Amino acid sequence: MSSISDETNRVKQSGEKAGQTDRDPKLVEHHEIGEMARFLRTFGRNKEEVVKNLMASSLQIVGLEDVKKEYGERWTNIEHRVEQAIFTFFTKKLRKKDQFVSLGKGRFVLIFADMSREEGQERAVQMARELINMLFGEMPGIELISVEAMVLDVDVLQNIDDFDNLGEAVEYFQKAIDEAEQKEEEAVKEVKEEFTLQYFSALNHPKQRISGMEIKPARRLGDVVSALPEDDKMLKGSPKLRSELDYLILKEAAEMMSQLGGLKNKPILIISISFETLANAYCRKHYAELLSEIPEYTRRHLVLNVEGVGAGIPNSRYRQMLTPFNANILGFSLEIEKGWNSFEDIANLPVLALSASSNEIEDVQWIQSIFMQAKKTGLKCIWRDVKSDPLARHAFKIGVDYVTGSAINAPQNIPVRPFSLV
Repeated sequence: MSSISDETNRVKQSGEKAGQTDRDPKLVEHHEIGEMARFLRTFGRNKEEVVKNLMASSLQIVGLEDVKKEYGERWTNIEHRVEQAIFTFFTKKLRKKDQFVSLGKGRFVLIFADMSREEGQERAVQMARELINMLFGEMPGIELISVEAMVLDVDVLQNIDDFDNLGEAVEYFQKAIDEAEQKEEEAVKEVKEEFTLQYFSALNHPKQRISGMEIKPARRLGDVVSALPEDDKMLKGSPKLRSELDYLILKEAAEMMSQLGGLKNKPILIISISFETLANAYCRKHYAELLSEIPEYTRRHLVLNVEGVGAGIPNSRYRQMLTPFNANILGFSLEIEKGWNSFEDIANLPVLALSASSNEIEDVQWIQSIFMQAKKTGLKCIWRDVKSDPLARHAFKIGVDYVTGSAINAPQNIPVRPFSLV
């Protein structure tokens, strides 16, 4: 590992690079001072307007607590440069109507005007990812940045005059996080009681064989099993909720696979996992520990489909996230989005395939283009969750290796052993 002085210099350079900004200098001055009155004036002309606008905003805390633990005593040597780089990064990236406040002690607050909690959290996670990409390789351990949502309470805002400064107000809001986390824990308990899986056959069309199963989370209420809707809070809520869901899917799938008998009866399993679950050091470690408890013959049939893969992720970041699992699973598929074209960044990694899951006609062209490039590089292609026969036939026509979804078969409550169609 490089010396602390080298790390400091590199972070300084990153900060200087990120510091090119067209933001209003007054906002920067305000953030440095942390003056309550000036902060409030940016949200309205009077108290009623401030309360209304803050209630329509999303407050997110970006925390470096785990990063500081990673560096231990060395942190004091680089803390100032790291915070400078982060400050200039957020100052540049935020919209003018958004706010950025440093609370000290390695914590920052992002305030997104006119965004719901869910929208703000998604934006904060994306910005944290961009920050990681900027600093990664310069700062080992920076991936431990955390993002938390603060829940605004209307009663607190009505009495906002009781606070002497913004830091005091945000500290109070921080307490609301405990309540939000408690609700998340209750949501996990609820899902655990009703949780089950549905299995969709993966058709290997070139070989005319059902050789795999895509596994999707579902709820069982009595005798009725239904897939989690796309907007379910476990799927689209906080990264913490999604990671808990990813753990449940893996454990349940492993148990079901154990009931299929000998090795020759095991289909390839395609299990989706959130990018954020793998990006978070703690979640990644916990997932790896769960994998280690699964019999090897099951792990060797497991393909992890990583959802939420964006553009601009460096090879070193992919490598850190994926290679720890290389010896324990068959490989990864990356579920790409429009605009993704990072083939060089995934070279020499345990990536077997690229996947897509859209059923929108306007997405067919870019998906087909990416898949054609993927096949030239030796990657497999998976089109997940296909719902219509015409789209399935188009996927077959362009040589997609695996197609899953209701167009192939209805969801099953147990996995199906591999079998040939000819």
